[in-house]
Amino acid sequence: YQRRVRGKKRGRMEALAYLVKASNAKVMEEILLVSFKNRMKPLSDKEVKTVSGLLELDDKQSRQLLEAARHVVSEALYQSMSAEAIVEFLPKRLHKEEDKSNKLKGLIAKILVHYLPTWRAAAISSQVSLTRLEDIDWRIDVMNASEKISRMSVPTVIVQLKVQDAPINTTEVPPLRNVIFELDKGTIETMLEGLVKIRDQLKGIKTVSYTHLR
Repeated sequence: YQRRVRGKKRGRMEALAYLVKASNAKVMEEILLVSFKNRMKPLSDKEVKTVSGLLELDDKQSRQLLEAARHVVSEALYQSMSAEAIVEFLPKRLHKEEDKSNKLKGLIAKILVHYLPTWRAAAISSQVSLTRLEDIDWRIDVMNASEKISRMSVPTVIVQLKVQDAPINTTEVPPLRNVIFELDKGTIETMLEGLVKIRDQLKGIKTVSYTHLR
């Protein structure tokens, strides 16, 4: 049964042979990027017609190509494939001429390996709906001059957080941004008391490890 399923998947991937019609590597790259972007949702007529225009295919052929590309992109992404593994995973022949077939498979693998780190980061980030804390830095600051005498020579802490916002595009990883704020001694003590309570509550919760399915 497993061999039958694997055979069907390889048969479906044979539509990747249409990539030989790409005028250059940039066109092939664009098609694989579209496949990644739409790997988790139904293909729209817009994407299909875009590919039809790029490769001079009919809509049925373009849809078959995008389905095949989505499958390869997903497998390469979730199995962290190397270029050699991707070539091995692809159908044995994508062109009747062996040299052209090997060249096409090598180019597909090269493009995928180039984008895999970015795609992996984007895929992980897309699972998080809130802003994430990436780094924290701080320094003690003593104000020597102020309009208010009561604030002079009072030490405070300047805190800088590096955060990453939730992604709005599955093909891109949001850049880091800085959040800087000032805390006095009383505020820090209040915050630490809250963090200690949070820590104690987390210690009392039993964690379960889940394997994320595709």
